[in-house]
Amino acid sequence: MGVTIGAQTISIAASALCGLLAGLLYDLLRVVRRGGGRALGVICDLVFCLFCTGAMFLTGMVFCGGRPGFWESFSFLAVFGLYFFGVSPSITPFFGNCREKCAVFLKKQREK
Repeated sequence: MGVTIGAQTISIAASALCGLLAGLLYDLLRVVRRGGGRALGVICDLVFCLFCTGAMFLTGMVFCGGRPGFWESFSFLAVFGLYFFGVSPSITPFFGNCREKCAVFLKKQREK
């Protein structure tokens, strides 16, 4: 028996949400990478890859009956791409400003 349209819609929506979360995580980690060294960059890359593969695995296991299809992967990549090229240029400076303010706050806390 095949997958119902409702279940397929839910799995595609879950994959799209994971793609959006991957985009947000990418922006957060990009700001962290800029301030750190090479080791921190490797750790950020590892965290991002683990999130993406884990999200695709869990989406496939929970929403797709253990078999993620083409449309789930396409939805994940499409939403991540839309976020990366559409929303990210306006969000990244915000995260950068937050990082700078946190750095100033932490510096003041160390001086006390």
